[in-house]
Amino acid sequence: MRRRACAALRALSLAAVGCAILPATTAGVHGDVPEKVYTYSVQHPTHGDIGTYRNSIVDSGAQLVVRNEIRVQVKVLVVVVHEEASDSRETWRRGRLVSFSGVTQENGKKTAVTGEAEGSKFVVETPQGPKEAPASVYPSNPWSTAILKAKILLGTKSGNLYRVHTGAGEPRDVVVGGKTVPTEYFKVDGDARYELWFDERGIAVKFTEIDKNGVITFNLVEESVQPANASAATSAPRG
Repeated sequence: MRRRACAALRALSLAAVGCAILPATTAGVHGDVPEKVYTYSVQHPTHGDIGTYRNSIVDSGAQLVVRNEIRVQVKVLVVVVHEEASDSRETWRRGRLVSFSGVTQENGKKTAVTGEAEGSKFVVETPQGPKEAPASVYPSNPWSTAILKAKILLGTKSGNLYRVHTGAGEPRDVVVGGKTVPTEYFKVDGDARYELWFDERGIAVKFTEIDKNGVITFNLVEESVQPANASAATSAPRG
C-alpha cells in the first residue's frame, strides 16, 4: 500500500511538472480543457496604439487549436486611413500544422487563405492560386517558441511563403506592464523580418514585424484563462 501511495504521489508530481512546461496554445474550449488567451497592443512608430492582436489557445492533447484575431485602425485627425480585421485558425496534431484558415478584411478588400496537410506537403489555397509548402511550415504567428525552428513561414493574411532563418538567442530584459521581465531575444531574417522576445515560460511577451513601412511592435498586455463551462474568464493582467 505504501509503495502504491508513493508511486501515485510521484505520478502526480510529474504530471504537475509536465503541465508547467507545456507551451501556451489556444482555440475553442474542448471538454474540460481551458482556453488560454494572450492579448497584445499593436504599436505604430508614428500613430501609436492602433489596435489589438489576440491569440486564443486550447491544447486537448490529441489536438491543439490556435485562433488569432487582429483588429487595427489608423486615423489621421478624425479620418480613418487604414482599417484591418483578420481572423484565423490553426489546427496542430503531433507538432504538425494540419489545417489553416484565415479571412482578412483590409480597407474594404476581403482575402481568404486556407491550407491542409497532404502527405509530406502543406497545400495552401491563396487568391493567387495554390502553393505547396513543406510539412514543417509555420504560420507567421509567434504563439510558441516552435516558430524559431521554421525555415518557411506562412503569411497568415496573404498566404505567401517566406524563407527565413533565425539567429541565436541572447538574454535581454524588457518592460512588460511596468515590470522588468528577463527574456531570450531572437532575430528572424530572410524574406520576412521579425524580432521576438520569449519569457522563461516560452511565451512571446513582445515581438516586432519589420517591413518597408517601418517597425510594428506587439506588446503583451493581458493574459486570461477561460475554464471549461465557466461563464466568464478569470483575467490576469500583467503588471
